[in-house]
Amino acid sequence: MEAEKIQFPPRIAKGDKVALITPAGPVERERLEWARDFLTARGLEVSLRPDAHSRVEYLAGSDHRRLEELRGVLYDPGIKAIFCARGGYGVQRILQLLDLSEPPPPKAVVGFSDNTALLSYLNRKLGWAVLHGPHPEPESENTFGEVLSLLGLEGEPVRQKFAGLRTINPGPVVTAPVTGGCLSIISSGIGTPHGVDARGCILFIEDVNEPVYKVDRLLHHLKWAGVLDSVSALLIGKPESFLPGDTDPEPLNAMLKTFAAELDVPVVTGMPCGHVEAHRPLPFGPLARLDPDGGTLEFIEDFTK
Repeated sequence: MEAEKIQFPPRIAKGDKVALITPAGPVERERLEWARDFLTARGLEVSLRPDAHSRVEYLAGSDHRRLEELRGVLYDPGIKAIFCARGGYGVQRILQLLDLSEPPPPKAVVGFSDNTALLSYLNRKLGWAVLHGPHPEPESENTFGEVLSLLGLEGEPVRQKFAGLRTINPGPVVTAPVTGGCLSIISSGIGTPHGVDARGCILFIEDVNEPVYKVDRLLHHLKWAGVLDSVSALLIGKPESFLPGDTDPEPLNAMLKTFAAELDVPVVTGMPCGHVEAHRPLPFGPLARLDPDGGTLEFIEDFTK
């Protein structure tokens, strides 16, 4: 990713039209209605397809339905922002079919988990700044306001600041864009058009419900595939969130320390983003300043323009 080529989305304002989409796993009608009402109550007009609650086994409807939905909102000039309603699985299936030969104008796209693939694709293919952030659902009600503030809905857009991070591989201050997302999706995207382009970036990774040996394997896949060769730093979510249930995080912490020692860049853990309670949004695209000694990450550019 080259910062000078990044296209930033416009700010949103009350009265703007936004889209709620289901490009991955199925979502119950009641949860979609909650998300629609939540966004509507904040002054936004919400576009939600009547078939968004579709289910074909583990998918939110057929690949055709999900592709049509995604392409429709990307190219609709009236839609100012796109909110993914859920992760799960299915985004990578439709990205292979998505034709962006005539690029749409940039707009904010928000999601995480399986939607890591969509964020990576838009960032890599179109140069868009995208937002790794919570899906609009009851569990994120207390933190979703931060997403809307980043988009400028509450006035001047805020710039994210994170403190209290833990450094396991020291190094100098790094100023670079952030990219990344769910580790297992990043790993499975290697060698595909929707793989993460982490060159020159602070690479952020997180995951959920993975035993230590799988996290080890996924990290080494990134290393052996060359993904980590040109990153500026490695930024890791909360280690305990990677693991199943009440698993003791100490073996994972030990493995991360050993892995970090194999790298020549700063490695910092403890980011409250992804599959964690109080999931905070993390912009991919704007420049950020990572201070390993101080345990801080601070954005020095707005997410919107």
